[in-house]
Amino acid sequence: MKFGDRIKLLREEMDISRDDLAKKIGVTYHAMSKYEISEREPDFELLNKLAKFFNVSVDYLLGRTSIRNSNLDDSSEIEIEELLKKSNVQFDGVPLDEEDKEDLLEFIKVAWKQINKRK
Repeated sequence: MKFGDRIKLLREEMDISRDDLAKKIGVTYHAMSKYEISEREPDFELLNKLAKFFNVSVDYLLGRTSIRNSNLDDSSEIEIEELLKKSNVQFDGVPLDEEDKEDLLEFIKVAWKQINKRK
């Protein structure tokens, strides 16, 4: 997914107009249009503004990862099941389909039971 596609997706998920987003991050409507159709590349400052506004990582915006916010600290909690269901998970560069995700979750549950038995 291209940068522009991600910006449009995030904007639509937040149910805000292109004009409103442009105003909030300090660019013109025309510039925002060019970003969304991938005819213009943002500078580093704008990338950071957008990442902060949408609460995603710059890597996500640039398409380097499918995980929206990889800047997790120790206080962040992620349920593995939620991660598998909501993310485009890959293993060894190959995307996992829903059946693969279910199999992986079952394997994790069995392994977790074994770990808890040792405690």
